[in-house]
Amino acid sequence: MELIITHPEKIQELVDAAVSKAVSEVLPKVYRQMYKKPVYTNEEVCELLGVSKRHLQYLRDTEQISFIQNGRKILYRAEDLENFFNTNHITSEA
Repeated sequence: MELIITHPEKIQELVDAAVSKAVSEVLPKVYRQMYKKPVYTNEEVCELLGVSKRHLQYLRDTEQISFIQNGRKILYRAEDLENFFNTNHITSEA
């Protein structure tokens, strides 16, 4: 076991950094999990993506977006939509 002696200011700085990281990274994920629906309909996904029903069908046909089909009913899992958003996210250099 290693003993490290440091100043209280350094300990407070480390605690502040850890709390800041937790709040900025973990809290948004928890918030999204609490308020998102488990599945979405065609209409809801069209609204989320800002696309037409035909374009959404194209995304399904080309296997760009995952979906669940039970008869004629098509649903989209929230996790699959998040994966679609993350896969198609383009980061700005500015």
